[in-house]
Amino acid sequence: MKNDVEAIAREFAEGVLTIKAVHLGAMKPNVHYPENTSDEPIALSGLLFVIRGRAMFKFDGKAYELKAGKAVHGAVGMKLRHQVTGPEDLEYLLVHYELWEPGSESQNGIRYNRTSYMMNYGNQPTTVEKMYLLNQAWNTPGQLTSVRCKELFFGLVHDMLSAARGGSVQVHRGEIDDVVSYIQRFYMEPHTVDSLAARCGMNAKRFSYLFNKYTGMFPIDYLIRHRLDRAKQLLATSDCAILQVAGSVGYADTHYFSRLFKKNEGCSPGEYRRRLGNRPLPFR
Repeated sequence: MKNDVEAIAREFAEGVLTIKAVHLGAMKPNVHYPENTSDEPIALSGLLFVIRGRAMFKFDGKAYELKAGKAVHGAVGMKLRHQVTGPEDLEYLLVHYELWEPGSESQNGIRYNRTSYMMNYGNQPTTVEKMYLLNQAWNTPGQLTSVRCKELFFGLVHDMLSAARGGSVQVHRGEIDDVVSYIQRFYMEPHTVDSLAARCGMNAKRFSYLFNKYTGMFPIDYLIRHRLDRAKQLLATSDCAILQVAGSVGYADTHYFSRLFKKNEGCSPGEYRRRLGNRPLPFR
C-alpha cells in the first residue's frame, strides 16, 4: 500500500514530539544481535535511516529490504527481526521517539506512527550530514541541544517526505520553488495555471502534477490558501473595509471573496473580524 506523505507529515506537524534516544551505529554481517532481536515487543517507535550497507528488517512479519538511502519506521509494540544481507557493515542512524497525537486518522484510516513503513530519504550529502549532527547534538548535554535535536530530526523527516514525493519532483524542485516564491510575492495579481506553468516552461497538466507532488496542493488551491491567509491577517490587524481586503489579495468581486472565505474558513470575513477584533493573531 502506498504511503500517504501528507498524512505522515500532518502527524509529525500536529503531534507533540519527544526524542527518547538517538543512536549512530553499525551492524556486521553474519553476527547475531540478541539485544536488538527478541520475542519482546519494541518499547519505542523509531525511524532508522540506512547510511551504508543492506539489511532485511521485519516488523510483525512484514519485511522491508533496506539499503543506503532508505528509511524504515517501526511502531511501539511490534516484534522486530533483522539481518544484514550485504557483504559490508550496515551503518545507520536510529531515532526512538514518542508522539502525542491530538489529530485524527488519515483518509485511509491509518495512523502511520502506529505502523511500519519504508521510504526513500534521498541519501543526499546534506541529509547524511544532518544525521551526524543529530547524533552529536544528542550526546551534548543541555536543553538548548535538545531543541537542536528536534530541529535536526524534523529536518530529516522533511527530507524523507520530500524525497518520497518522487524523482521527477526533485529534478524540477528549483522551478517549483521559484513559482511558490512568485505566488507568495505577487499573490494579489491575476494568475492562471497556464500562466504559472509558463514560468517553468511546462504544460499546465505536467506543472499541476509536479506542483501538487511537491507542495501537497494544486497551484490555484495554493494561491487561494495564500490569499486567504493574508486576508485573515488584514481582517485581524487592520481597519480596512472588507472591499479593500478583498481587492488587496486579488479579488475584485467582494461577494465572490466572501463566499470563498466562508467556504474555506467556516465563517464570513465580517464574522472572522468580529471574532478576533483588530489585534494581532495570537502566537502559538
